[in-house]
Amino acid sequence: MEAFEEKMKEMIRMEFARRRNLERNSAPLHMGVGFPVYDENELYGALDSLLDLRLSQGERVQRFEREYSSYLGLDNGCGIAVNSGSSANLLVLSAMVQAGLIKRGEEVIVPAATFATVSSPLYQLGLVPVYVDSESSSWNMDPAEVEKAISPKSKVIMVVHNLGFPAQMDELLKIAKSFNLLVLEDCCEAHGAVYRGRRVGSIGDFSTLSFFVAHNITTGEGGMVFAQKKDHENLLRSLREFGRMIGASSRYKKIEGLGDYDTRYIFERLGFNIRMTDFVAAMGRVQLKKLESLNKIRRANAAKLRELVGRYGKFLSTLEVEEGSFSAYYGFPIILNSEADFSRNEICQHFEANGIETRPNMGGCLPDQPGFASQNHRVVGALPVARNIRDRALFVGVHSGLTSEHFDLFEQTLSTFFKNR
Repeated sequence: MEAFEEKMKEMIRMEFARRRNLERNSAPLHMGVGFPVYDENELYGALDSLLDLRLSQGERVQRFEREYSSYLGLDNGCGIAVNSGSSANLLVLSAMVQAGLIKRGEEVIVPAATFATVSSPLYQLGLVPVYVDSESSSWNMDPAEVEKAISPKSKVIMVVHNLGFPAQMDELLKIAKSFNLLVLEDCCEAHGAVYRGRRVGSIGDFSTLSFFVAHNITTGEGGMVFAQKKDHENLLRSLREFGRMIGASSRYKKIEGLGDYDTRYIFERLGFNIRMTDFVAAMGRVQLKKLESLNKIRRANAAKLRELVGRYGKFLSTLEVEEGSFSAYYGFPIILNSEADFSRNEICQHFEANGIETRPNMGGCLPDQPGFASQNHRVVGALPVARNIRDRALFVGVHSGLTSEHFDLFEQTLSTFFKNR
């Protein structure tokens, strides 16, 4: 069996290399915002699952859940794998509602400058997003603005570690403790990020992750929910899987209206079907082992980009990380200074014309989005920082697939843009 595995891996490695070389030789140099970095080991893991006929959720998913929980140090908690980071947010918030931790009409404090599926499940579940402004130094929610947002209906602070930069968790936890609020960390862009010696995702009461193709590690699509305690584990697993009974001690149970019924087909609540598949989890398990080394490359790449952007400090700035913390660098952030005599779209179009992908900072300012503007929410203050981020911020790729050629391209593209300025 070991000889077969090695032979298959070598064949996959050779084919993988052939296709990548073909791409490099047939297409112009392109610097994407994200890039899936994996090799024959991930592919063999998925193939091995398929050869075992393990297609849906099974033992590989369970192992992935345990291994990522262990990576975060959640020895007394649990991990629940799902099919996307968006589903992870939907699942954990649904579980909070089902458990009575928050009721319809009550409030969740969220950053205005973030991605759509931070707030979408709140609206869908009848909860009320309360939008607060960001810190200009991190683009994360400002603890001072969070404190201003507290009302008798406040129940949860939903922290988003924007672009992998850790939010001010100590200050936010202090506020949460003072007002008896739960803390939910959205770490979908922050795999392996560290806040003052602690991995993000291990700090709040609950946390979520995404394994989308552009993220630090990937399963193509996928996500995970984490909880500090196992109190709501069965509820989370039930909601993930149709609302069915989880953890039954016997095959049959007497239920009024059903009689003695097979517990595998007893549905105790309304649920979803948002499970992760085993062959996807097999890939994720291999990726997890590489996370620290991949993030080390991202940080080195970020240092190179910071030096290049710093040459034009009159016009452009980026974000810094405090000592003792580490960004996961989902993307490399750039913002136009007040002295810039050009728009964000102008420099983005120049980048794109030269093969460098750009993105705005996610949804910019969510309460300004057309799908959200008329929804039921509350906005605290004028959101000046979030709206400046909306209008003047962007990010470029910093992933571990970048080469010296990409940095040369970035340097040349900046140089031509600023040549006459």
